[in-house]
Amino acid sequence: MLVRRYRPGEELELWELFYNTIRTVNSRDYSTEQVQTWAPDEMNREKWHARIAGMNPFVCEVASEIVGYAALIETGYIDHFYVHHQWQRQGVGNSLVTKIFETANGLGLSELTSDVSITAKPFFESKGFEVVAPQEVSIGEVLFRNYKMRKSLK
Repeated sequence: MLVRRYRPGEELELWELFYNTIRTVNSRDYSTEQVQTWAPDEMNREKWHARIAGMNPFVCEVASEIVGYAALIETGYIDHFYVHHQWQRQGVGNSLVTKIFETANGLGLSELTSDVSITAKPFFESKGFEVVAPQEVSIGEVLFRNYKMRKSLK
């Protein structure tokens, strides 16, 4: 597995990974309405490209196929941590989180935070994150449960 920065032009591949992961994996913990709102059938290409470019995520690839991606924002916030639905529990998340920890340490960050889905909560807990608070967030009028989590790096 190779973990590297995303390259412009990979946005559509990241969208497909995002969409399929939510629709396949997160559907265990969220309703049909929630996953369809979170990962809609139609995407706004310009907004998606700008979002990915702004996050500048790490991608994990195997044999030139992107199998996961995650972003570390300079504030220590982890955004968009997704592993391809066919690559769950095969070390992709571990590879991404290891790169995030290395990068955070290099930046001198004292803590990491993230808003974590019900589905991802056990993984984040296994990496030393603790729940700060459960949250109810909305996309439009659809409510979602997730968790504000943090990990001290000191």
